[in-house]
Formats: sequence, structure tokens, C-alpha cells
Amino acid sequence: MQSMPLEITNFFLAMQAGPSGLDLLSTIFAPDATYSEPFSGQSTPHQGRDAIVAAFDASRTDAFNDAVINLGSVEVIGDTITVEWTCISDAIPGGRGSGTNVFQMADGKIASLVTTLDMG
Repeated sequence: MQSMPLEITNFFLAMQAGPSGLDLLSTIFAPDATYSEPFSGQSTPHQGRDAIVAAFDASRTDAFNDAVINLGSVEVIGDTITVEWTCISDAIPGGRGSGTNVFQMADGKIASLVTTLDMG
């Protein structure tokens, strides 16, 4: 059985670290990585590490600095890691949100991240 790569653990730690987490995020994404997310309303993925870090930076507010992310099920199949999560934060309408992240790893870096929200 494969375990969740350290880079994925560090991703979630960086998400909870507030603004200081951006430096950590910049070390775990591949230079040409892609990130698809439902938060900004952008229909195309963010392309490249700098664009991804900028997208995370733009999505942060002071209210999100209190975020607690609880991980649910984790599935590791080769280089694809699927993680269900719940986020508790005053920055989220209703104070709570949940979703799934699908990471694709390559050469020890996150090459692709697709985030979806549970709408039910």
C-alpha cells in the first residue's frame, strides 16, 4: 500500500499556514504545473507554478487565516492521489466547505491539481 506523498501533506499544511504558506506552495509545484479550481470563476486552469501561487495568494483573506482543514479519505494509485477534505473557516459562507483534490505527481512535484467542491 502506498502512502500519501510528503508533498501532498505539505500542500495541506501550506493551505493552513496563511500567507507564510505561499513560500512552501512554491516549492511543491512543478514549474509547468496546472491547477483547476472552482473558486476564482476562471474557466481555464492556472498554468505554471507562478500563476498557481498567485491564484492561491489572490484567494486568501485575513478571515481564511483561521482555516482548519480536515482530511477524509485518501486514495493513492500510482502517481495520482485523491484526497477528500473539509475546511472550517470564517472565510467560507456558512463556516464550512468540503471537496476533493486530485493531484498528479511527477518527479517529486505536483504536476497537476484539480479541486472540486461538494455541492450537496
